[in-house]
Amino acid sequence: MNNRNDEWLQPLKNRPNLEPNPVFAKKLKESLKENQTVKRRNFSGVKMWLSLTMAVMLFSILTVSYVKSNPDQGQKPVQIEEPSNVINPDFDMLLAENPAYQSFYNSVLKATGIEEASQLVIKFFEALKVEDKEFLKKHVFFVANPEKEVEALLDFYKGMDVSSLAVNSFKESQAEPSVEIVFSYKQNDEEKLHHILVNYWEEGKVEIYAPLDDYVPEIENDLELNEQERTAYEAFKVDHNPEALRNLGPISVAKIYIQANADGDQETSYALYTTREDRVMWSKEEDKKYWEQENRETRDPENYKKSYYGLGSGTFQQENEFEGYITYRNKNGDQFFSMVKDENGVWKVSFMPIQ
Repeated sequence: MNNRNDEWLQPLKNRPNLEPNPVFAKKLKESLKENQTVKRRNFSGVKMWLSLTMAVMLFSILTVSYVKSNPDQGQKPVQIEEPSNVINPDFDMLLAENPAYQSFYNSVLKATGIEEASQLVIKFFEALKVEDKEFLKKHVFFVANPEKEVEALLDFYKGMDVSSLAVNSFKESQAEPSVEIVFSYKQNDEEKLHHILVNYWEEGKVEIYAPLDDYVPEIENDLELNEQERTAYEAFKVDHNPEALRNLGPISVAKIYIQANADGDQETSYALYTTREDRVMWSKEEDKKYWEQENRETRDPENYKKSYYGLGSGTFQQENEFEGYITYRNKNGDQFFSMVKDENGVWKVSFMPIQ
């Protein structure tokens, strides 16, 4: 059987061109090689993306696990630096940074001779500035409830400009070892005047009493005419020539008017009123009748002046080109004294200057 098959296949074995076409064989090899390369590249890309995906998933799992186990680390709050409510313990630096403190300190030390009292006063003002409640509760005398009273104290001085502090006066107590300090300052751009009491005991304890009353300073007679004002007054009484008043300010003219009234000089008093036609309210004759009705010639001059105490230390506020007023304060409260500049440029007193 095998022989028979061999015989049948023999012609095929002996056929020509048994070897494959070399060109075809070359193209076939190149095609097979290219397909293998593409498959290899595709498989490499899949492996790369698979690795990246696994890495991301693993990182996500670890992150979630870490945040859950450490919530504070996952949401760390932003640190905001808040202003300190404690006074600077470096006292020398307090004085160096604020010249008003230095001047105030020197004045208190000179008046009391006590270092502890002088330092405490400065620290008191600084504690008001930074709202150091603990310091105030420790060193300020409160009547009943320090927790509530310290809030009232801070509210009373809120907006105080410590760079504007200045000593106005000192008054030592005759009954106990203490001194009253009257001081001026600006609060919300408004000029203020108030007082504190510094108590210093024999055992070395020093404390501050800070009343929150509507302070009215004890005003003494500040209406005495100075040399220039006295000379002008004597000259004006002669013929009521306004030129005698030309070089005087409105406060000086007001003082002369008060002095003429205290002296019972009706004619000079009337001559010191403004002569502007639209400001004149009554005639000289009518004015004389008012004097007679009120017996002004016989009244006590010093008692009359007391209602004007404080005017000599007052402040003149000019409203427009020819009008203004003097502001001052005494036991009667805040006062306003109106002045008018005549057409000749000389300041005179307004009719009914206080209303």
